[in-house]
Amino acid sequence: MRLRSKHTLALAGLVVAATATAAVLPGQGLDSGPKLGTVVDAFDVYDVTGPNQGRELCYR
Repeated sequence: MRLRSKHTLALAGLVVAATATAAVLPGQGLDSGPKLGTVVDAFDVYDVTGPNQGRELCYR
């Protein structure tokens, strides 16, 4: 694939991403995550980086 074709494809991807992002109107808002004041239960994660790499940890 020519370099110019790669740049055109990348630009098209950016345009699609920007259009999809703009589709969420600012007045509508987004609900994400627990509400303020909600107690979150403990949960286990698999650490893939850092000093605990390869271990399953409980974040509480």
